Amino acid sequence: MDKLMDNHWFLKGISLLLAFILYMSINTGKQPESFTSSGFPFGNVTETISDVKVIPYYDQEKYVVTGIPEHVNMTLEGQGSLIVSTKLKQQFEVYMNLNEYEPGTHDVKLQYTGIPDGLSVKLSPAKARVTIQERVKKAFPVEVSFVNANQMKEGYQADKVSIKPGAVDIYGTAEQLEQVGAVRVLTDLKGASQTFTKEARVTIYDKTGRRMDLQTKPEFVSVTVPVISPEKSVPIKVDQKGALPNGVHLVSIQTDPEEVTVYGPKDSLRSIESIEGIVVDLDKITEDTTLEADIPLPKGAVKLSSSTVQITVRVKKDENRAFTDVPLTVKGLGTGYSLNFLEPKTGKIAVEAVGDKQTVAQLTAAQIQPFISLQDIGLGTHDVPVQINPVGNVSFKLGQQNVKVEVINKS
Repeated sequence: MDKLMDNHWFLKGISLLLAFILYMSINTGKQPESFTSSGFPFGNVTETISDVKVIPYYDQEKYVVTGIPEHVNMTLEGQGSLIVSTKLKQQFEVYMNLNEYEPGTHDVKLQYTGIPDGLSVKLSPAKARVTIQERVKKAFPVEVSFVNANQMKEGYQADKVSIKPGAVDIYGTAEQLEQVGAVRVLTDLKGASQTFTKEARVTIYDKTGRRMDLQTKPEFVSVTVPVISPEKSVPIKVDQKGALPNGVHLVSIQTDPEEVTVYGPKDSLRSIESIEGIVVDLDKITEDTTLEADIPLPKGAVKLSSSTVQITVRVKKDENRAFTDVPLTVKGLGTGYSLNFLEPKTGKIAVEAVGDKQTVAQLTAAQIQPFISLQDIGLGTHDVPVQINPVGNVSFKLGQQNVKVEVINKS
């Protein structure tokens, strides 16, 4: 048996037998009259092989050829076993040799090779009218078309795109290049929230917007899309609640940072003038204190340059200084009326200034202006509240809250 396996004639016979069996399994029920009941072909048969690819031969760097059929049907006639073997081996080729033709229009015969002697061949079509034109190139700028631009992450947008190289060479006939309307790459922005770079295939469109099948060099370009979010810097506002304990006065409230950058859609940023909603409770602050607070995200904003803020509350111990016989100022006394102070008769009261040591020490009596308002008060005796405005960070304690006055007609 080993000797038989080493005999190449024996192996060829086995291969041919297997080819017959395979052929018959494919063509069951389609036996021509020249087949016996056993299924093996005898005599001449005819077989058509459909869609055989046509291989063109010409200088593709120099010419562009149109009119070459992509496929042909090839009909074989001859001994059945030879046809089967030819189909199985697939060593044939249908081609069109244009190497000897000049530019212009020509009727060119299709040719074949790789068909064994003993088989006749018919091609359909047998020839084709082709047009040979000189191949030229032209540089075109590359544009970017965005896909899903409205599906970027909220608050983000694409900035000016960078394309490398910014132009590509397109190859074709002069007539074809005249029809080029745009050279584009498509870039998908769905979900984009940061700058990205990608390789994109170049697509050519004619002036009506249809794709053109022309060669480009390079076929791919590098596209960098900067993804940005509109921004705006606004101050951080700190609100107060409660009051400092007695004996302590407020010097300042400062934030670090003093302002923050807000990112988001332009329409939302227009209405954001400051960061609000941060509150400091003064009730329990008796000394300089630094707090950390979360910065609330304004409505419509996407993000902030900082999520927290340091709040420094500076206070000082109160310094008290007493002032006596501070004259009361009268406001709102109607024309034709006169006023007598009944209690105190001097029209002067005691006032205690409360504030930081340096400011209180520099305070003069002239700066302290307690007053009474007689607006809408008529003739007669009245108890009128005493009012006083603070001076800077200095507050005042009144020696008495009300005074008794008499309003009379001028004599």
